Amino acid sequence: MSKKIEINYIWSKELALKASKLYYDYDMKHSAKRYIGWFFVALTQFAIVGALKHDVFGLLYLSTFFVLYWYYGRWYLRKRMLQKYYDKNSMEGKTIYFTLDGEGLHFEDQQIPWDNIEKVIEFEDGVLMQTNDATLFFENSFFHTLKDKKRLLSLAKEKEKI
Repeated sequence: MSKKIEINYIWSKELALKASKLYYDYDMKHSAKRYIGWFFVALTQFAIVGALKHDVFGLLYLSTFFVLYWYYGRWYLRKRMLQKYYDKNSMEGKTIYFTLDGEGLHFEDQQIPWDNIEKVIEFEDGVLMQTNDATLFFENSFFHTLKDKKRLLSLAKEKEKI
């Protein structure tokens, strides 16, 4: 690939939280972690039967707590933690410049080689790139042209990251 893909945007806490939520939801749908939630739901169903037949409510309370935590509480707690982190280490309003080529992703004086990029995920409103150290989200508007987004995706496919 001869021409570099240039991506630039203005960093914001909202964008970082959006990227975190997209990756969190993707990971919960595509990893073995989803079976833990299914187990909690099955446990709750078992507990309902126990409560109705034997008037035993301890397991129902516990399993209901697990279900609520797993499906609602985990993201809430993670989001609060991320908000505190972003408030402390804010780069709010800073313009970020990336270039991408056959060697990898370049940011300021750093280079992330393709070997350190774990996966590239296409979403309707952008592209998420998971590296060894970070999750990067590039909204469609961050690309100069739609062709640049398609080139990024084809390059990621070529490098077997999709």
